Amino acid sequence: MVKEQAGVRISIEEYDSEKKTNVCRVKRFSYDSFEIWTKKLGSTVVATYCVGLKNLAVIKKNCPNIEVLKLQGVQNRTPKLLRRHNLRDNFKCLKWLTLDSCGLTDKCVNQFVADKALEGLKFYCSDTVTGSCLKNMNLSNLKSLEIQMCSGFEAKHMLPAFERLSELTELKLWNISGEFLEEIQVGLDKMPKLEKLDLDDDERMRGECGQQLSRLTRLKDLRLAYQMFDEDIEAITRCCTELVILDLSDCRSMWRRSVRSIWKNAGARLTSLTLGQFVDAKDADVVALIRGCPNLTELTVTGSRQLTPRLPARAAAARRAAAPGRVLQLDLSFTNLSSSLCVEDTDADGPYPEVLRKKYKGLDITFF
Repeated sequence: MVKEQAGVRISIEEYDSEKKTNVCRVKRFSYDSFEIWTKKLGSTVVATYCVGLKNLAVIKKNCPNIEVLKLQGVQNRTPKLLRRHNLRDNFKCLKWLTLDSCGLTDKCVNQFVADKALEGLKFYCSDTVTGSCLKNMNLSNLKSLEIQMCSGFEAKHMLPAFERLSELTELKLWNISGEFLEEIQVGLDKMPKLEKLDLDDDERMRGECGQQLSRLTRLKDLRLAYQMFDEDIEAITRCCTELVILDLSDCRSMWRRSVRSIWKNAGARLTSLTLGQFVDAKDADVVALIRGCPNLTELTVTGSRQLTPRLPARAAAARRAAAPGRVLQLDLSFTNLSSSLCVEDTDADGPYPEVLRKKYKGLDITFF
């Protein structure tokens, strides 16, 4: 029997999950082991996954202090049972809810969440949800909202919800349609407290929300997976004065002049910068970013076919001058330097990456 101790907080995760401290791993779909471990660990369990309503009943019975719940594979065949297990009456401590691969209607989601004021809500691979459930939810305390791979979500339901998301600090919309993204762009500046924004358009359309994003002055982490214009990048880097992470993974519409905007406007703050599919990038652009962003720990520039074998040496010298003694993770994958034949090699013993670390001090270079 596991003794419950004051201050102990344990998460139950799937058997094949990443190893972490204070985590109990239970073999997936094994109801008996799940019931045994939740009973043993009891009130120390604060986070768990849950496959189906049978496991949910076990959690409700054995784990009164659950704060994070990941509900997997629940279908709309059991709305009455969902009402019986609703969050308001049965999970007093719950703060974060994930609906993973659940075939639920919006009405069913509302019956389950009831009027529980959650801090975090995530929809993943739940195509039957349209987003109309947000209309009846208590969003007053919501800090994080994620919608990933949910083809049923409609912009007409999202936009009214934006008006009630004034406390939101994290928004992630990932693998959504270009049409959906285009329609909701007008509402992005309704959430003035946003610190982290991740927008991924699976069609890689051109975004035109630069002006809205530039009004989100508290942004610290911005990740955009659709094409942006130079004027948008200039506005964002100039106005979002707390930005430390900038990930632009589709820069096919970006000209080289945006490089100057990035290091001039945000270079003193940035710690991580990604410019994916930056086909126009040249050696001078990479060097300018390294010089102008001395606090970078990660720099990724991919897609170019115009880089030269002289770049690693120039980049290493720029790094030593800008931030002596600090190593920069430089990723030049999917460029013309991806082939080791394009980089001046050495006969030193050891793995190729280790050879590069010794040769280009100050850089940890990735070409693949």
